[in-house]
Amino acid sequence: MMRSIYRARPVLLGAAFLAAAGCSNVKDQLLEPQQPSIIGPDQVGSASSADGLRVGALSRLRTATSGGENMWMLGGLITDEWKSGDTFSQRNDTDQRAITTDNANVNSFYVAEHRVRGAAKDALDAMRTYLPEPKANFAQMYWAMGLAEDMLSESFCNGVPFGVTNDGVPNYSDPMTNIQGFNLALAHIDSGLAFATATDTFAVNTKYALLVTKARILIQLGKFTEAAAAVASVPTTYRWYSTFAQTSGDNQVWSLNSSQKRWVVGDSFDVSSGIIKNAIPFASAKDPRVPVTGTTANSSLKVAFDNATQFVSQAIYARSDWAPIISGLDARLYEAEAKLQADDIPGMMKILNDLRAAPQALTNLFSSPVMAALPIPANKNAAIDVYFREKAFWLFSRGQRHGDLRRLIRQYGRAQDQVFPSGTFHKLGAQFGTDVNFPVTTSENPNLAFHGCIDRKA
Repeated sequence: MMRSIYRARPVLLGAAFLAAAGCSNVKDQLLEPQQPSIIGPDQVGSASSADGLRVGALSRLRTATSGGENMWMLGGLITDEWKSGDTFSQRNDTDQRAITTDNANVNSFYVAEHRVRGAAKDALDAMRTYLPEPKANFAQMYWAMGLAEDMLSESFCNGVPFGVTNDGVPNYSDPMTNIQGFNLALAHIDSGLAFATATDTFAVNTKYALLVTKARILIQLGKFTEAAAAVASVPTTYRWYSTFAQTSGDNQVWSLNSSQKRWVVGDSFDVSSGIIKNAIPFASAKDPRVPVTGTTANSSLKVAFDNATQFVSQAIYARSDWAPIISGLDARLYEAEAKLQADDIPGMMKILNDLRAAPQALTNLFSSPVMAALPIPANKNAAIDVYFREKAFWLFSRGQRHGDLRRLIRQYGRAQDQVFPSGTFHKLGAQFGTDVNFPVTTSENPNLAFHGCIDRKA
């Protein structure tokens, strides 16, 4: 079955999301029930089962972000946030930027994003019949659908099909360009906003999630002024967290890095390969927003899973720490880029320095300290460097770095070998490849309308 076609299936429930907004850090629990259960085909005709499908869609969204080896992790591996300390070729190839269409990890990533779309649509279809209130539930599912479509378009090549299933019948889709994918995502976000009109806390928090996601998509489309306008009402203190517990699944940033040692925090230097061109030194910069233990510069220290790569562990997330999928911090960064695009460099720096001047919650338990203000850059090119470096540290391993590097090529006119890690790869004496995105995987081959990526451009 073609992977971009989604269909109803039994859903395992067990994930949770929390939203927090305002200085009082008010939290609303958005998922019930808490106890895992199974919804089978004979139980779909009720309000409770419709709500169960909604919960299942959010569970899939958690898996597609911080709860799985998906955009947050693989998107950081193809860039400079992470490097492979593993023996698996799938991770090594992604890190090297030489990705094949049969890469099993990338295939799981691709499927996970489409499953979010499918689960959200299934929930919407069921809620229309069995659970028409609250309307914010519909807004929430359109948000999940739009965010998944945005993530697919940010991550994969031009040529992703976005098929649907209606009444059990698959409707195959022709491949879309990334721009078409972003516009599809934007349409679903706007549909969600039409349902997010109530004034209770749940509806307002859902509206904020939609607005921040809308701005993210508009930035990808080059509509910077519209993006800034979209998030003007979103508080900087707002967070939409995915939550974790040992009984329901670990935070995968912690699991793949700190626990399994298969992933290593990225750096601009490696003891085996020397300087890594274009890479931000996440591991060695000593930036308080990305605290680490270990070093890539000492071959005598403990090594990663492959028994060769120097191990560096992040200290942002512990095993069950919450991860913000959407943040008011994101909103301010989108506003700062709108200032950059308008050549208002002092305005951009005011936003960036205001963020540095106050602690920002990066998880439910970890906040940045107050940091000194940065000087105003001397010119536009330097301002671009400052902006994307600040954003990289603020949003480390939250699934936005890959899209930003692609935009540095597409929107800012830089060459890929001036943006992505380049030069000598730290394994096997090899060189970095030239991939700037993920190929649509072979699981799409049964779709007769699909004939591979349209192109692999940024």
